[in-house]
Amino acid sequence: MYIHAPEGLGAPPLVPRWKLPPARPVLSFLKIDKFAVNQSALTPALKQAVKHLADSVKASWRTMKPFGIVRLVGHTDSSGTEELNVGLGNKRADAVKQELLVLLQGFRVIIDVDPSPGKTQPTADNRTAVGRAANRRVEVFVEPPFIGPDPPPKPKKIDLTPPDPDRDGPWDQFRFKRGIPVLKRKSLDEFLMEKCRGINFSSSTCKTLIDGAFEKGCDGLVALIERLGASVSSTQKQEIVKECRALPKRSL
Repeated sequence: MYIHAPEGLGAPPLVPRWKLPPARPVLSFLKIDKFAVNQSALTPALKQAVKHLADSVKASWRTMKPFGIVRLVGHTDSSGTEELNVGLGNKRADAVKQELLVLLQGFRVIIDVDPSPGKTQPTADNRTAVGRAANRRVEVFVEPPFIGPDPPPKPKKIDLTPPDPDRDGPWDQFRFKRGIPVLKRKSLDEFLMEKCRGINFSSSTCKTLIDGAFEKGCDGLVALIERLGASVSSTQKQEIVKECRALPKRSL
């Protein structure tokens, strides 16, 4: 359902991508007439008439019967061919529509152009200049807001990520099983320092051992892990060595 958006928010009037189903207009609202002969451009007088229409649409939103749809139908006088007049009628209706789009900024109103009947529906005598001017017109019909079906629900994304046994566990910081290169010096430093202290090495001795291991790359890291022995589990050793050797170009 389209609802009114307060004026001034900058949202353009709603222009549907679909064609509204043919419907008998609820109300024949007004006529914007006296277009120039064989012309569709809006003169100052015609623009003033379109402004009056826009003001009426805006005012309707302050009532219990807002105008939600504005239908425009362009007409011509009897001069010219049928093909020419149909095209000219459509251009006149479109000129009114473009002006309304500017004037109705911020209002959720559908502005639709119905096919022009050309010269086949005169309302005045085409034998007089006054009558022909009255027939060169755009008729305006208004309807309540359009209520359409609810949009289909968006399809849910299916998570195809395989289960991760390390998530939220003690090895989550290393993220080995997620394939992310994480042999960061700081994280591994802390891990190795903790294991080194666990076998009663002093902090200074542990720091010397760890710095020396990193300087030698993966070979030094493997040697340090072997030296730490039982303080590093076999699974942890395998994971660290595997990741290190899988990233030969990564600087530790």
